[in-house]
Amino acid sequence: MKCEKCGKEIDHALVNMFLRDGSDTYIKVPISEVNGNAVIMDVDQNWTGYGLIEEEQMETISCPCCKQFPFKHKEVQVYDIVRIVCFKSTEKALGGTEG
Repeated sequence: MKCEKCGKEIDHALVNMFLRDGSDTYIKVPISEVNGNAVIMDVDQNWTGYGLIEEEQMETISCPCCKQFPFKHKEVQVYDIVRIVCFKSTEKALGGTEG
């Protein structure tokens, strides 16, 4: 996606996260575009913006190039999601034969 502030192509944002020792730092978080008008960033409750109001949340997300909030639109939606990934077995993995 292109940062809407500086126009540079970016594949991640910098998101401020709490570390185990209680300090915080910006980490690279991959971005995924959905339906052409939404961008998803998967983080957990260690995000420093978790539980804050939208204006404060925007201060914790920045473009890696210009260090500004990379969107003109000022809405941030937060969802509590746990993503579970399971893998199906294949015939080869089960010791089956082909043919």
